[in-house]
Amino acid sequence: MNVMLGRSLGGLEQAQLDYHDALSRFGHDMHAVIHPDAAIRAEFEARHAVWHPLPHLGAWDLLSALRLRALLRRLRPDLSIAHGNRAMSLLRLAGAEPLAAVLPNYKIKCRGAVAALCPSLGLKGYAESQGIQAARAYHIPYMVAVPPAPPRRPSRREPPVVGTMGRFVAKKGFDVFIAALGLLRAQGVELRAILGGDGPDRAALERQAGEAGLAGVLSFPGWVTDKAAFFAGIDVFCLPSHHEPFGIVLLEAMAQAVPIVSTDSEGPSEILCDGTAGILVPRNDPRRLAEAVAALLGNAGHAEELATNAYRLARDSYDLAPVGAQLDSAVRRTVSLYRTAGEGWRGDGARRVGSQPESD
Repeated sequence: MNVMLGRSLGGLEQAQLDYHDALSRFGHDMHAVIHPDAAIRAEFEARHAVWHPLPHLGAWDLLSALRLRALLRRLRPDLSIAHGNRAMSLLRLAGAEPLAAVLPNYKIKCRGAVAALCPSLGLKGYAESQGIQAARAYHIPYMVAVPPAPPRRPSRREPPVVGTMGRFVAKKGFDVFIAALGLLRAQGVELRAILGGDGPDRAALERQAGEAGLAGVLSFPGWVTDKAAFFAGIDVFCLPSHHEPFGIVLLEAMAQAVPIVSTDSEGPSEILCDGTAGILVPRNDPRRLAEAVAALLGNAGHAEELATNAYRLARDSYDLAPVGAQLDSAVRRTVSLYRTAGEGWRGDGARRVGSQPESD
């Protein structure tokens, strides 16, 4: 059972879909549980996947927990995988056993989980601090479907196009991205830019763009539904996050062989080697971000070299096949050990975490 209860689009939703694809490849019978109005529903339907609707009012919705308990009793899954705190909370209330937690960030609560699936080494350490034994905290990065060969990219556009995308919230650092664009324009650098996505900060970001004189330069197309087309339409990808526990969108850019400038936030600093597969800059520093973008726009050869290295790194380390094999092994080991030890095989996270309501 593969459970994610958010409604919007983002990393949590993409991770649930990637888990479905990867584990299905390895022969697992996958059942997705989602909110009936979830944006990711269309993706499961396109795959003709088995999915179950679970309407809910939050992490402590007892009626939803009862519905989930009935589904668990009917399906009797070998393992329930929770993406996010709402899924964790409702699965615990429903009595799911065994239960594995996917750690998308440093806010997830591991109480009740017998294993943790951790996209980064930093998150693995966090899981252990939550009471998950080291042998049950698996370092399994997020993954992406990598094309068998680097996509052919057109010659650099004139003016070149710089792009980024994500949920419009403060931690994503899109204000820094806009400030960097303003600096480049003030220096006479001709370019266009795309900021894909949506969220609560949209009005503030649009206002900032106007004040920075970026009218006609920066576009806000909304949520990106065709990511391959988005990456094919830009010359440099920026990830300006203040806080990025992993960064699935970074893998997506790498898989499409796009030159990358990213902040040295948590996940990107593990994934990218600065100067080899991309350029890393300090967080919350528009000047350094602008300098790095200008450097790539001014040196097409270096930009192509970084993009090629990024593609190879994505293919070798983050494609569905190699990561799916790691995930398959972790799932099978978790189920086997649980069956051997029975209900006594638990992490001690339940003694480490309080009982306050949780949010994703």
